[in-house]
Amino acid sequence: MNEQVVSPPPTEWPKLGDPTHLERILSVIATEAKIDPALVTPEATLETLGIQSMDVVMILMAIEEQLDAYIPMSAELSAARNLSEFVAAIDTAVEKSAASGGERSAP
Repeated sequence: MNEQVVSPPPTEWPKLGDPTHLERILSVIATEAKIDPALVTPEATLETLGIQSMDVVMILMAIEEQLDAYIPMSAELSAARNLSEFVAAIDTAVEKSAASGGERSAP
């Protein structure tokens, strides 16, 4: 038997490369999705918050502006099971963008 063990989704915010990014990312999510910031919790999902794919595009574009980084739609972003994983995937993309000189255009 080759069963894949799937861990439960995280219930806390991830530790980001730059701790100041967390509040900025969360603020953008609440603003762009037009939702109460109190609802933006680690365990919330895009679906439970009513965030549609167009909202995700707007969120990513606003975060790119805020953090001066390129954030491509990736498998990690698409696979995020809750906001904690979504924020972690955004942070990974921001870190990669910074490592490549902060280029905001597609590679």
